[in-house]
Amino acid sequence: MSDFEIVSADRYTLAELTDAYNETRVDYMVPMPMNLAKLREYVRLYDVKLKASQVAVGEDDMILGLGMLGVRDQRAWITRLGVLPYGRRLGVGQGIMEGLVAASEKLGLKQVWLEVIQGNVPGLALFHKFGFQETRELIVARRPPSPNTQVLPSGIKHSELLDHEEALNLLNERKGTPNWLKQPESMAHVQNLSALVVELDNGGRGWVCFHADLLQLTRMVVEVDAGDPAEVSAATLQTLHRHYKRQDAKIENIPDDAIWAGFVRAGYFESFRRIEMVKELG
Repeated sequence: MSDFEIVSADRYTLAELTDAYNETRVDYMVPMPMNLAKLREYVRLYDVKLKASQVAVGEDDMILGLGMLGVRDQRAWITRLGVLPYGRRLGVGQGIMEGLVAASEKLGLKQVWLEVIQGNVPGLALFHKFGFQETRELIVARRPPSPNTQVLPSGIKHSELLDHEEALNLLNERKGTPNWLKQPESMAHVQNLSALVVELDNGGRGWVCFHADLLQLTRMVVEVDAGDPAEVSAATLQTLHRHYKRQDAKIENIPDDAIWAGFVRAGYFESFRRIEMVKELG
């Protein structure tokens, strides 16, 4: 084994972890820059436990790689896993994964989840080696602002904007299995959520939960309660963008299903895909 050790990430400051993480992404297939404020928010939103997260350390206490672990109830989530360029081909990634799985087992958890970007062949092979099984593909997409949008989509019977608490109530009533980024615990940590409920003349009903700032719509979740999923989700999103014409929009980790077809109708385009994976612990 190469000369490095795996230690708990709480040995380091968030600033040190931010710098190390950014170095792991200097030549990554999808740029994902981080700053201190973003990492601090990331840790809070996704219940990252720094004591259970892992750092690979070489000579002179040099960070060679890191991986973070979110922990909720009986499940964990591996995230921000990366190896710095000068730490590669030394077994660092495998060492970090061993530490993260061992930390999950020590906590008595039942499952460990993660996502890997589609096309990251070495990453996928590493996770398969540790017994992770693929569950589904998840889409990351964007929609540019359309400030000249004036007309509401046809067939809208009623629409209503809801506040933070009402948005959380909708999120707690969702069907299906949300990804870690969209689980109720994640969304409950987001400040100033809003929601828009839309009813169609033909009986369709859907809603979208989101966070809006001056430049962007994020944290988006769409649900269809009645009617054709593609039609209703498209109408709901088109209505949303009538209210927020100047904001860029970003949606993360949406399954490739009929609701995604509604996103496409509403002007969204796919940026890349992630493969969600899970490992069952003993």
